[in-house]
Amino acid sequence: MAVYFNLGHGTKPLVHSANYPWPYDIDVCFDAVRHPIAFSEGVGHGSAGCAVAAPEALEQKWREHFEITKSSWLIPYIENLVRGIPLPRDEIVSRFIELSGKEPDSYESKFS
Repeated sequence: MAVYFNLGHGTKPLVHSANYPWPYDIDVCFDAVRHPIAFSEGVGHGSAGCAVAAPEALEQKWREHFEITKSSWLIPYIENLVRGIPLPRDEIVSRFIELSGKEPDSYESKFS
């Protein structure tokens, strides 16, 4: 099973819902999988998410996820992945720890 690491988390206030802090996440899999980047948002019945291939992760529709989660630093790594350069796990995890002060959460997924 593929292991995904939560490397981006943030919230955006929902203006129409008393500024509820709507969560956004970006997860990355360092294994050789078809869909190494996962995006999710929301809570409960209002939550949604998907895992995508690297080229799709760079599309404009995902830019807000990178901004809200303060994860724009991941974009050059994903651009390299599109060019066939594997994601440097140790370097990325170290950078995450440097930025957040903690180890990233991770989970196994049978979907990739």
